[in-house]
Order: sequence, then structure tokens, then C-alpha cells
Amino acid sequence: MKKNNILSLVIIILAFGSLNAQDYAKALKTQAVYNHYYANLFLVNPANTGFNGTSNLLFNFRNQWAGFDDAPKGLTLGIDASPADNMGLGAMIYSENFGVANRFQGQINYAYNFRPSDNMRMSFGLSGAYIQYNLDNEAITDPLHESPDPYINSAVNGEKYFGADFGFYAEIQDKFRIGISIPHLVETRLDDSNKTTTGPKEDKPVSFTGFLGAIWRLPEYRMVIEPSIGLRKISDVPFGTDLNVLAKMLDDRLFAGFTYSYNPSWHRIALLGGVKIDRFSFMYSYDQSYLEFQNFNNGSHELTLAFELYRSKPKAPKADEGMMKSEQEASPAMEEKK
Repeated sequence: MKKNNILSLVIIILAFGSLNAQDYAKALKTQAVYNHYYANLFLVNPANTGFNGTSNLLFNFRNQWAGFDDAPKGLTLGIDASPADNMGLGAMIYSENFGVANRFQGQINYAYNFRPSDNMRMSFGLSGAYIQYNLDNEAITDPLHESPDPYINSAVNGEKYFGADFGFYAEIQDKFRIGISIPHLVETRLDDSNKTTTGPKEDKPVSFTGFLGAIWRLPEYRMVIEPSIGLRKISDVPFGTDLNVLAKMLDDRLFAGFTYSYNPSWHRIALLGGVKIDRFSFMYSYDQSYLEFQNFNNGSHELTLAFELYRSKPKAPKADEGMMKSEQEASPAMEEKK
């Protein structure tokens, strides 16, 4: 079993682009990867917090490379709320396990949205996160571990960081969507900040998540189709692109989605299905990659459960205000006729 732990760690490091131990620690402190992000942008972009005027509790679980010993698993608990007009507040707790590697993250989101014009609504968001990274003691006690390794020994004791994310999101004419988030735009270590390291200091890898989408409404079929493109650059991982399609049917009671992801080193497809009953919604997806490693696992599974706590009342459209004004102007004429 211990040998499997070390083997899992080696495979994970290779999967992140042949990172060394120090670079792997950087990769774990970057933004988490979700397959359901295009249906819940709140997961990856703080600017989307409370944007739809709803308050939701959310649970997400991802089992990467199911069937392989000590495969990566991620668990997210979050609240996406709109306590007041033009404001969103949210919080997330994220826990991830990569064999002998562990990560914990607690995050708080704030978003401010406004209308620069009648046909556009946009939002800016900020989030602050506490991140803790560490390795299990088995990383040192395993007989395959060659001691001393300063990076592994330090990682067992754990590293603590504060990270701040920035996000932007906009919807145009209720037909087009655009967003970008920059995870850990500000990052500082909270423990042992004066620790010296050997070797030259490397620049911090640039990370960002971009989103471009459209909304195609088909009222005669009670359906909404939302095609989108996701762009992702995380740490030293190669640039990735997601092609997504989400179909909302029967007045948003039934969901179906498809994703094709690719970057220079791998390709992946994912199928999503979901249902909404009253205030409760359920989504599940299965994905598999076109790599040789796919022969040693059963693909990846992701589950999202959400419960709608509150939905704010929509504001009266300006068209109604114009109609009321015209009625007021017409009333004197009516009285003169009388």
C-alpha cells in the first residue's frame, strides 16, 4: 500500500507536466479544476458570486482517475449568496487529497455588479483564501523515500499561504457572457516566510481562467442552449481549452452537457446530466482522457448538489415604467373627452 502511495505521487507529478517537488507544491496551491464550472461559474470566478440574484448552498465532489489507488479526490462546500441589490457574498471550503499530498482551502468572495447600459450588466469580484498544503508522514517513512530530501521534509510539516483572486464577469443583451479570473493574483506565505531556498529564484507561473459563452433561447421547445469556451492556464500546466455545450430543458428542470477539452499533451471528453426538482438540483458528469494512463483507471466522476435558499424579486422592467408614464399622460386627455 505504501508503494502505491509513492507511485501515485510520481504519476500525479508527471501528470502536472514533469514538475519537480518544489513545482508540484506550487501546482497544488493554484485554482482547483472543476468539470461543472460552466454550469456554476461561481466555482472559478468570484465576480459571478450572487450575479443571478439567488442564494444557493452547493456541494461538489470530484473523483479523478476512479479505480486507481490513492487517486486525486476533491470536495467543495460553498454558499453563493445575493444579500442585497448589486452585491454578492460567498464562501467556499475546499479539501483535496492526492495520494500522500493534501490541500485545504477556505475562501471568501465579494462581488459588486452594476449596469453600465440598458443592454449590459457587469461585475467585479475579489476573494481571499487561506491555503494549507502538506504531505502525509508516509512520504518520509516509506522505505522508497531517500532521506534527506529538504522539499519533502518541509512539505510534511506543511505550508500555509494567503491568496487573493480577482474576477470580472459580464452579460450583454442577455445573450452573451464573458468572464476572466486570475487566481492568486496576490500570494504570500504565512509561515516561515524567512526560509531560505537553494538554487535560483524562479518567476511565479501565470494562471488565469477565461470564459466566453452565448445564450440561445428556444421558447417553443422550452429549451435554452448555452455553448461556451473555457480557457485555462494554471501554474506550469500547458494551456488548455474546453468546448462546452449546456442544454437546459423543460423550463430549467432537466440538464444535459458535453465538454471536449484539449491541450498539447492530452485530450478529454465529458458528458453531463442533471435534474432540478423545486429548489434542489443534481448534476453528474463522467469524463475520460485519451492517454495511455486511461487504461489503468475507470475515468473521472464529478457530482454537484445545490439547494436554492432564496431568490430576489426581479425589478420592474423599464418597458413597464414607460407604459405607466404613457398611461399617466393619456389620463388628462381621457378626462377632457368626458
